[in-house]
Amino acid sequence: LTEIPEDIPLEVTQIYLGNNHITNIGQNSLNNFTELNLLDLHENNISKIHDDAFAALVNLKLLHLYRNELEEIPTLPIPTLEFLNIHTNKISKINDGAFDALVNLNKLLDLHGNKIRKIYKGAFDGLLNSSIELYISGNPFECDCKMLWMQNF
Repeated sequence: LTEIPEDIPLEVTQIYLGNNHITNIGQNSLNNFTELNLLDLHENNISKIHDDAFAALVNLKLLHLYRNELEEIPTLPIPTLEFLNIHTNKISKINDGAFDALVNLNKLLDLHGNKIRKIYKGAFDGLLNSSIELYISGNPFECDCKMLWMQNF
């Protein structure tokens, strides 16, 4: 598959589309899947996700985007999300507030094996009251004074 099929029943709660050739998640690709609680898009070639691609996924709890070609954290306005697996992409930095909308992200955030050099100080502020498992190993961090805050995180 090279795109998300249009003939998926709207009432599905889980979509597994891993190991395909999807490169782009458009604005309307997932608009009608309001009952979805799991979306698995691992091992595609996704390099672009529209800012509004996940806006309609009001019940999503698990999102697998690992082993794609993403160069940045996509916009994730999904307050129900508990589990985000986005390892082994090409993400190079994590900006302030990258996860602020993910108020229920309390199970897992896996960012290992990317190309992350910098994590800005406010990047994880939205997760401070969470007991989340955070995986960030295997990244070529630039350990300078701007990353000193990580010692106390």
